[in-house]
Amino acid sequence: MSSVSHRTATASIWTISGKFLARLLDFVSLLVLARLLSPADFGIVAIATSVLVIVEAILDLPLTQALVRIPSPSERMFATAFTLSLMRGTAISLLMIVVAWPMALFYNDQRLFPLVAVISIAPAMRSVISPRMVLFMQRFDFRREFALDLLAKGSTLIFSVGVVLATDSYWGLAIGAVAGPTTSTIVSYIFAPMRPRLSLSEWKHFQDMVGWNTVSQVLNSLNWQMDRLMLPRFTSLSTYGAFSVADNLAGIPYQTFVGPLMRPLMAAFSNVSDRGQQITAYLKATNAIMVVAAPILLVIILLAEPIVRIVVGEKWIVAAPILQWLCIVSLIGLPTTIMPSLVMVLDKTRYVALRMFAEFAVRAPVTVVGVVMFGLEGALAARVIAAAVAYLVCLVIMQRLIGVSIGAQLYAFVRPLVACVPMVGFLLLVQPVLVAIPLGLELVVVVGFCSIGALALFWVFSLLLWQAVGRPDGLEAIIVRKIVPWRNGVVVS
Repeated sequence: MSSVSHRTATASIWTISGKFLARLLDFVSLLVLARLLSPADFGIVAIATSVLVIVEAILDLPLTQALVRIPSPSERMFATAFTLSLMRGTAISLLMIVVAWPMALFYNDQRLFPLVAVISIAPAMRSVISPRMVLFMQRFDFRREFALDLLAKGSTLIFSVGVVLATDSYWGLAIGAVAGPTTSTIVSYIFAPMRPRLSLSEWKHFQDMVGWNTVSQVLNSLNWQMDRLMLPRFTSLSTYGAFSVADNLAGIPYQTFVGPLMRPLMAAFSNVSDRGQQITAYLKATNAIMVVAAPILLVIILLAEPIVRIVVGEKWIVAAPILQWLCIVSLIGLPTTIMPSLVMVLDKTRYVALRMFAEFAVRAPVTVVGVVMFGLEGALAARVIAAAVAYLVCLVIMQRLIGVSIGAQLYAFVRPLVACVPMVGFLLLVQPVLVAIPLGLELVVVVGFCSIGALALFWVFSLLLWQAVGRPDGLEAIIVRKIVPWRNGVVVS
């Protein structure tokens, strides 16, 4: 287990570093585009991309997850994976073109038709990425994925900002959305060469995961996109644009620090088969997720107003309270993020579908009533309620699946949350001062120092608590070994 933990930690460093730099490029792009475009411009593109996200999620195929379980995938398996992915991408693109005109009529905006048609190219490009990239994932080698992330986001930044500067229109957002996956696909064949070949001869290796995964993705897409589809009908385009920008900002911690861990964790879970090891690995992973992401989310929640002013400007200040609530939703949902990786390795994807269905059963009626009656506030309340329900269901499922008690699952989050208390106190103390500082270099510097200071305070208390409870194996132990390897025997023995 220690060897697997070390390889997982090393792989996680590469994936998190790649996602961090990729999100940094996204941040720069948002920083520039938010000052060049209006909230309404972001709103019209957000409508088009929301529908695309739903369609992509519904037709998602867990081909990488299926391949990673196979020790030595054959060329016929890669050909089958390529064929299935190509079929999926083509279907998504054609479906988006078909629904483009009805969307324009439904939202009473004719600009949606050409916009959706152009954005539909993106899933077609994503679908033909080299399936042989999975070989590096099996070896815990995520350096090439690191490079792909940076090249894709770099292309998105260059094309989106370039087109906006040239045309002064929202088309830069659409062109950038296509440029990123196109670059990624081209480079993937440089890293993992293969001759594309059409075949479905190894379909049997994918069919079980595809079935339940489709159900899960349909429910998940409806859960997370329902309010995005309804809000433009019950709020203004500017309000929806503010919601979209806040949603993008709230997603940065997950996309940077949580999402990148899923692939290394899948590779790690596939290396453990004993029930006791599965429980240990699951609890260590859930604890690590909280240690990594919870303090960052709390910083954003408590400093939302100055962060929004710095990132997108004073005209977006209405997005600050939205950002706070969306980050609260992310914080509640952190414990549920590990379950899908372990469930897929165990080939029990029906449990993911069960969790999604329970969330959907609550979220659908609450969202509809909330948005119709209360607009944006109703949508935010529905997200909070649904996230809490999803967490409770996840606790029960994991107890049934691998035998880990609900008490043990809850205890995995106690230490990280206790370590957050001094940090939260510090942020509450400095918050009024930061809000009063006018937008400028001083605000940027002070917010930066306060954020770094808050995170440093968290890590000091986290390591002190880790020492106090006997220095258990986990993320803190791995970090200490990385920082002070010459003291392994003293510090972590």
